Amino acid sequence: MFRRNKEAAFSNYRLWESAGFVIAYAYSTHLCARMKLYVMLTVLIIGTIGYIIVELLHRRKQRRLKAIAEDPKAAQAAAEANHPEETDDEKDDLDDEIIITHL
Repeated sequence: MFRRNKEAAFSNYRLWESAGFVIAYAYSTHLCARMKLYVMLTVLIIGTIGYIIVELLHRRKQRRLKAIAEDPKAAQAAAEANHPEETDDEKDDLDDEIIITHL
């Protein structure tokens, strides 16, 4: 999902992972094991729901792009509706312009 911004996606992941470790460490001595399990179950459920929502939105975007590619009239109608054009990150040629140098 983050083909263009892998570094930003990875650093965002590490930020929230570290924040989770800090929060878990902070409440570790104040809560009993049962309450810790409830907290972790709640976080797991919220994370799963968030993942499902992201997957559904991504699937909807893929279907819309496929429909526009198959039907040129739909592409013209979408352009006339003044919707911003969505670009597919999978077909991005940004990686061709990156020059990797080793020090």
